[in-house]
Amino acid sequence: VVTLQTATNGEGIDIILMGDAFSDRQIADGTYDAAMRRTKEAFFSEEPYKSLQDFFNVYYINVVSLTEGFHQNSKPALGSWWINVEINGDKEMIISKVQDALPQKSIDEHYTNDLIIVVLNEDVYAGTCYIYEPFMSNGDCSDGLTISYCPLSDLDTFRGIVHHEACGHGFAKLADEYAYEYMGSVPSDYVSEIQTQQNSWGWWKNVDFTSDPTATRWSYFVNDSRYQYEGLGAYEGGLTYWSGVWRPTENSIMRYNTGGFNAPSREAIYYRIHKLAYGDEWQYDYEEFVEWDAKNRKTEASAAGLRSYVEKPMKPTAPPVVVPHSWREM
Repeated sequence: VVTLQTATNGEGIDIILMGDAFSDRQIADGTYDAAMRRTKEAFFSEEPYKSLQDFFNVYYINVVSLTEGFHQNSKPALGSWWINVEINGDKEMIISKVQDALPQKSIDEHYTNDLIIVVLNEDVYAGTCYIYEPFMSNGDCSDGLTISYCPLSDLDTFRGIVHHEACGHGFAKLADEYAYEYMGSVPSDYVSEIQTQQNSWGWWKNVDFTSDPTATRWSYFVNDSRYQYEGLGAYEGGLTYWSGVWRPTENSIMRYNTGGFNAPSREAIYYRIHKLAYGDEWQYDYEEFVEWDAKNRKTEASAAGLRSYVEKPMKPTAPPVVVPHSWREM
């Protein structure tokens, strides 16, 4: 295990990186190290993570595969594979390697908030995040170990996948904001499932089930003149469904992997970082967040510039998978 960064603020939130389908030769010649450092750089290249980087410990674990890359006879050590944009693999093996590499964690910590990023040694467009159900839920910032699969690709594409899968789904427990017309209207039983997770676990803070912007979970941003240029409202489509669910902005990282995190998502990230770093003694203050977030808010000029820029839609990756049990119950 290699330590890339040690937290200097709070208790230290752990990010663990590892690669699949990298050979011993690629570890020896520095290819593996470069891929891990590229992943760390991608993760912290977007706000709010860029400004709050000192809250995180970052490690990578050397994982040796018998072959390089993915091909007909490849033998990836972590069992990674993909179909279209969906990736899966041997998640029990991944968690076992984290436990072996970082045995100094206490029983109480027990990896419940670890963010694991698996980098696939292949230039392919895909990505999936697996989120384990909380071992203990407290309604506003429940735990939940996550594994985000992110294949190597060109820098901009790779950053977008890391931001969406690891920064968005993995750490902040944000929902997808994209939609497919063929998915139709969100089923009522799925609405109930998502609302239960929102209320009991504090997840999915960037989607809601009302078309009234003043009644959404982010209504206080809509009503705050300091966020008037953020394009906030209620835009139909999210959680892959075309109708019956609404998102805060037309575009964001959680829709097309571009455009930054919108204000409700930035707040969710800020909240989770501070809650994990300082525990229950830390109390959220909206005005403190607004003051901190000033550097990220759009101005009249920057908003006008965005309106004149035609966003190129990205092909969505796979939706996050909620593993129906705690990682301790593997």
